[in-house]
Amino acid sequence: MDIPRKFGIGVTMIIPGFVLGGLVWALLGSLSAALGWLAVLGVEIVMVIILVRIITGKFLTAGQKA
Repeated sequence: MDIPRKFGIGVTMIIPGFVLGGLVWALLGSLSAALGWLAVLGVEIVMVIILVRIITGKFLTAGQKA
């Protein structure tokens, strides 16, 4: 995968990161600010892991078997 494509995927992954982070904050931020921020941090870490796995080609494609 070439560098511009990797960069484009990274930029595109910002959108679900913001949306999911905001959703988690809306659901858990009202309970406790610390809990809300920790949950948002967890979601963002998961998004980064997904991004790295997409870029490195570690996700299974439709033609591969588990």
